[in-house]
This record gives sequence, C-alpha cells and structure tokens, in this order.
Amino acid sequence: MLPGAEVWSTCGAMIAVWLCVSVIYRYTPWYSNKGRWILLVASTLLSVGVIANVHYFTVALGGTTELPVLNNPDAHRYYYDALASVGHPVGVFSPLKQHGYGLLISWLWRITGITIVSPLVVNMMAILLCIIVSGGITWQVLRNCGNRTSQSTIAMSLTAVVCYYLNSGTLLLKEAGVCFAMVLVALSFTGIYATPKTLRNKVLLWIGFGVGCILLAFMRHTYLLMIPIGVILMMRRNRQSVATGVIMAITGVAIMVVCAQLTEEPSVVGLPQGAIQGITVKTSFFYDHAQHRAYNDIVAGYFDFPIWKRLLYLPMSAVVQYLVPFPWNFARDMGFGYTLAYAHVAYPWYAVGGLVLYYLFVGWRKSPRILIRMSLCGVVLWLIPAYLFAGTVSRYGLPMLPMLVPSAVYVVACCRHSRMFRWWCVGYIVLLVLTLVVAYNLQQSAM
Repeated sequence: MLPGAEVWSTCGAMIAVWLCVSVIYRYTPWYSNKGRWILLVASTLLSVGVIANVHYFTVALGGTTELPVLNNPDAHRYYYDALASVGHPVGVFSPLKQHGYGLLISWLWRITGITIVSPLVVNMMAILLCIIVSGGITWQVLRNCGNRTSQSTIAMSLTAVVCYYLNSGTLLLKEAGVCFAMVLVALSFTGIYATPKTLRNKVLLWIGFGVGCILLAFMRHTYLLMIPIGVILMMRRNRQSVATGVIMAITGVAIMVVCAQLTEEPSVVGLPQGAIQGITVKTSFFYDHAQHRAYNDIVAGYFDFPIWKRLLYLPMSAVVQYLVPFPWNFARDMGFGYTLAYAHVAYPWYAVGGLVLYYLFVGWRKSPRILIRMSLCGVVLWLIPAYLFAGTVSRYGLPMLPMLVPSAVYVVACCRHSRMFRWWCVGYIVLLVLTLVVAYNLQQSAM
C-alpha cells in the first residue's frame, strides 16, 4: 500500500490530518454533513496522491524518504535547502530570497525527523483548509441569497473539484502554502467591506490576516503587493472600512519591504516598473520549453515590452493562463511526480470558470455588492500573473480561486434556470472546444 515510507506513521499522519480538518470544519458556522463528505473524498484523493508521489520519489527512482529523488528543480532546491538548515551533510543552502520555504520545512523536521512525507502531509492539510475557508468566504459574501449553508457547501465542492488546485497538496512546492495564505487574506478582505460585529470575529479576522501575511513573507513575499490592491477594491466609504483597509494595506506593504530588503531585492521596493522587473525572473521557463515555441513566436520579446504593450497582450495572456495546463499529454510532467497527470484534468476548472465568466458578463447585475467587490478582486489579482508571465505560469493564479468561487456559486443558486444561462452554456462549450482544438494543433506543430 505504501512502498518507500513507514506505513503506520504515514497513514496515521494522514488520518490525523483528516480528523483535524474535520474538527475545525465542525465548529464553523457553515458546517453541513455534505461538506463533511466533501472533505473525506478530498482527503482520500490527496492521501492517494501523496502515497503515489512518495513511491515515485523513493522506490521508483532509487531514493529514500530521507534522500528522495526530486526531478522538479524547485522541489529539489527547497528540500536540500531544508537539509542544509538542519545541518545535514548533503544539504545546500538556497539563495536568501528562496530560503523561506526550506526554513519552514526544517522547522517541521525538528518535530517529525527528516522525511519527504511530513512536508507533503502538511501541504495536504493546507489544501483541505483552503477548501473549508472557501466555504467561509462564500458564507460571508452571499448573505440574503438563500440557504447560506448549502451555498458554502457548493463552494467547497467547486474548489475541491479543480484538479490543479487539489493536486498542489501532493507536491513539494510552495503553492499549497501560498494558497492557504491567500485564502486567509481573502477571508479577511470580507471584513473590510462588512466589519465583524463581535469582538471574537474581529480577533479571528486579524489572526487570519496575520497568519496569511507571515506565510507569504516566508514563501512568496511579492504576493504581499496584492494586499493594497485588494484593499482598494474592497474598501467602502465609511470610517471602519477605511481604517481596517488602511491598516491591512500598510501591514502588507511593510512586511513586503522588509522581506525585500532582507533578501537583497531592491528592485521590488522601487517604482512599479522596478517591481515588475524584479518579479519577472522566470523568463527561462518561457523561452526554454518546446511546448512554448508557437506561442513564443506570437509574443517574441514579451519580457522586454513596455507596460502599455503588455497590457495590450493581456487578453491573450489571460486566455493562455485560463487554459493551461492543457487537458492532453498527461505524461509530460510526470517526471516531477505521478500526480502531475491529474493536474491536466482541466475540465472541472473549465466548468467552474464558465460559471465565473457568466457572472462577470451577465449575472452580477442583481448580486450583492460585496460579491461584486470580491469577484472583481479575484479577477484583478488573477490577472497579475497573466500580465507578468504572459499566462505561461498558471499555478501562480491558483491562490485566487477561492475569491472567484462565490460568483460561480451565485450563478448555480440564482441564475441556472434562466434561458440566457442555457444559451451561454452552449456558446461557451462550443467556443472552448474550438479554442482547445486550435491550441492543440499549434502546440503539436511546434514539437
């Protein structure tokens, strides 16, 4: 069942994770029995994924749980940075700006011992908590729109069925932690628009925001730049909203500036253009892959474009980020782990995305204003990675999924019986199929 790792300790850890998230969910206002089943199914899928990847990193490639074989360069760097942090003789420190995640893993190892299993199980737990908090965001923004508990359960299911999102909980990458940090920040954004009435809820809001900021500081501090943007989009014209938003914005920017100074990235602290240049460091990812050849011919020299020209290309970049990973060639990324094949099952995301797009074009007119603000916030923040990387690094948009899911839930709850929605579904499916066919042929011709 679990070759390559200690069976009882690993299975025990997975069961403990499921019990922990189940208890947390049980004491949320949006708890339901259906939601509990969603968590159980998601936990099972994640457990199978972790088991499969542990087998691949150890038995299949000739490694051990202490020294697994990690072909993904990011995962390899984080793991060996963590080994260096605990004084292992084969460890190699990463550059300071990439040291945070390895440091977190090393702290975990001081409790569990050195093993590839423990950070994967923590990532699994982070994604399960994201699913729970996604229901909480929907609970907050869909007030007076029917049964809030049922809608929160739908939000949890829509979040869990996005395979790329769920899959991030089975890999030794930052994405699971970044997704958890951003979902906490997104939940705190709801407190900017609608200030919590009780002291307990206010304290919980600020604790969640603080934890989210700290995690981002360790793993991807450039995302802290998104907090002022979100604050502007969510803030209302009243004293409490402005005060809450200003404090959050100042906190996010201050932590980001400190992190940038500590990691010797002065370009991120400067003007917006300097920040953009400081963040777009992965041009090699764009140019060095054969799969990108056809697209690169279209946007050759993208990273040297001025801001206005990148903005002109943004619709195309957004379409690319929306569609990838493409739902074919499942074995292409399996060198990084078996579950990367699962990430290519993109059709559930296309279904959720179709609901979100319907809301953005049609359904928003009669929806609550807080939902409009949250959806706009999710779209703007999702577009930032598309702008920076021409849509080629779609995993950078994953943390914004819980901000977009409530709009999809609203469409399911309030718009699905309309004739306009039925016509939308037909047109969307036809356009999606045609676009995928064109993309497939372009990519195949470039290989």
